[in-house]
Amino acid sequence: MSDTGELNEKTNSLGRGGASALLDAVAAISAQLEVRAVAQEAAKQIVQFTNTDACAISKWDVEMGIVVLWAEYKRGQNITSPVPYLPYKISEYPTTERVLNTSVPAQIHVDDPKADKGERLMMEGMKAKSMLMLPLFAQERTIGLIEIFEIKRARVFKREEITTVQVLANHAGISLDRAVLLAETNQRASELEAIRQASLSLTASLEQEDVFKAIMESALRLSHDSMDAHIFIYQDKILTFGAALWAEGIKGEIYTEIREDGLTYTVARSGEVVTVEEVTQHSLFKDTDWLKSDWKGSIVGLPLKIGTRVVGVMNIAYRKPQEFTEDKLRILGLLADQAGLAIVNARLHNMVRKQARTDPLTGLANRRAFNERLDEEIRRSSRYKHPFVIFMMDLDGFKRINDTYGHPTGDKTLRMLGKCFLETVRDTDFVARFGGDEFVMVFPETEKEYAKKVAKKLVQAVDDFPFPWKSEKKPLDLSITVGVACYPSDGENAEDLIAAADVALYKVKEGKLKLDKQ
Repeated sequence: MSDTGELNEKTNSLGRGGASALLDAVAAISAQLEVRAVAQEAAKQIVQFTNTDACAISKWDVEMGIVVLWAEYKRGQNITSPVPYLPYKISEYPTTERVLNTSVPAQIHVDDPKADKGERLMMEGMKAKSMLMLPLFAQERTIGLIEIFEIKRARVFKREEITTVQVLANHAGISLDRAVLLAETNQRASELEAIRQASLSLTASLEQEDVFKAIMESALRLSHDSMDAHIFIYQDKILTFGAALWAEGIKGEIYTEIREDGLTYTVARSGEVVTVEEVTQHSLFKDTDWLKSDWKGSIVGLPLKIGTRVVGVMNIAYRKPQEFTEDKLRILGLLADQAGLAIVNARLHNMVRKQARTDPLTGLANRRAFNERLDEEIRRSSRYKHPFVIFMMDLDGFKRINDTYGHPTGDKTLRMLGKCFLETVRDTDFVARFGGDEFVMVFPETEKEYAKKVAKKLVQAVDDFPFPWKSEKKPLDLSITVGVACYPSDGENAEDLIAAADVALYKVKEGKLKLDKQ
């Protein structure tokens, strides 16, 4: 018989008053759209319709074998259970298990010595004298449990009363199933929108730092109660730290060393998601300092892949132990797929940009990179009123090296010169190949007098450098001439500074100016 037919038959048997009340109860239940609201209204209507004290409506999680409360209603909301209504395993409550598996209602009375011990203890905790349990159906499957309690009196539920409750239960089941589907649909829509927003963020920039930030912000936004996210790059079977972001929006450094047998390497090598629901209980964190800390939460490691190739790993840590459901991992997996592609794109972009700014022979910055750095240094020095110095350097005797030993030796000499320059100046100084046998340098926040000392040091370093052809019986001489220009005394723009350094260079080369007199 259909639900409508069953309802019509029942209302006919109840008479006009009872039928109207039952129809009103069904309408009130069906009017709700949110899961908890449906369950709450159904529990309320059942209590009022049956004149009982309390009703609990719970979801049956078949896979976990547990019953989880959706909602409860107590007459007048003034009956308080001394025992919290927590999820429980049905295997510990035989009558509950029987009702759910056979779909047959059951009554339990606390003073019945034949009643199952588990249910009797639960009723004693509730201070209930009688209880009626019914299965909750939807789409011809059992989705939950209805428990009706009599607190103040013992009561035997008649068949007609049980049938009436079953009618309400059937409509509650249909409404709950609809509400669950609606919630899942809304969740999917929310997830898709979150992924769409993440995709827009990930494609907004090709700068690696911006990409990392967008990935981690999206991960933290999609992860309830998350604490922080870390990204590691995986290349040539080696992990290196990429970036870290805390839920409060603070950027950070790596929080611990990358262990060879730890979570991150396990994810990188396997290409699989690794979930740790509680770090204190997992073998990956055995004998680690984390076990001594106050943090007792969860962590998930996600491989960031292109096809089957792992290009990185993202770890998301949670303040408290978490259950990593299929839905939670699905949305994070979608983000990880996009993140892998974004990281590779950023890496390729950085590679192309580096190649465009790097001299292929020496590995030093090229003329384009020098022009960019010079403009940047002018802006910075103008703002903070700091001087800086540039060098223009020309090799003396390099043509004879090429003519005598060949271009491969000449190329090797240029590469060795680049190494010599980098070893001689500070890490903050900038060295570039300007073109041919000309090199340039930028010395931030440097006075001219100090720069002259550096120039002498460079000339001496080149004289002393062990070039391979110096072992010949008649080695050729190779030296450098340095032209110095200082901002702002020798020029306030790039063109004037380069021209001033160039003029100084040729005056030194022609003997018209000494290096320490520039």
